[in-house]
Amino acid sequence: PYKNSELNKTALTYEELSDFISARRSTRWFKQKPVCHEKIKQAVSIASQAPSACNRQPYEFYVVDQQPLLEQVSKLAIGGGGFSNNIPCLIALIGDYSCYEHERDRHVIYIDASLAAMQFMQALPTLGLSSCPMNWPELSVVDKKISQLLTLPAYKKTIMLIAIGEAEEEGGIPYSQKKTAEQLTRFIQ
Repeated sequence: PYKNSELNKTALTYEELSDFISARRSTRWFKQKPVCHEKIKQAVSIASQAPSACNRQPYEFYVVDQQPLLEQVSKLAIGGGGFSNNIPCLIALIGDYSCYEHERDRHVIYIDASLAAMQFMQALPTLGLSSCPMNWPELSVVDKKISQLLTLPAYKKTIMLIAIGEAEEEGGIPYSQKKTAEQLTRFIQ
């Protein structure tokens, strides 16, 4: 263990962080070129720094960028119908139930994987890449299909899919008004 005072301090200001976070938007139109595997590993390195219960990191990033598997997997996501054929690379974020002995802890794969996914997506723009988290249904028939396609053992589960690639310069970005802090915050007395 070490002391909080020994942590590296950042010169990043709140305003700089806010500008950076605000610039990330879901991209659905990608250049049709391969995504560099080294860049994916760099983004995963950032993702691995996300908080994780007992530092178990109960997830893996499965990279799907080869046909016909890419097309088969991308068509399973709900909401990807309009752009599933435009995705050069898909990340299947896979949770690992075997990291938890007790059933009471099995939800943690969702929490930890979500924290890692956000850091992964925030790292991508620094590498010239864009992303779009895809709506992944909680449907047993779809879970079975993706588990077969990715040859997942029974103790692993798809948490979400993330489309990644280099953004098409003229590709549209849907307008997305975010809620304000006042709308999202409740101070309990």
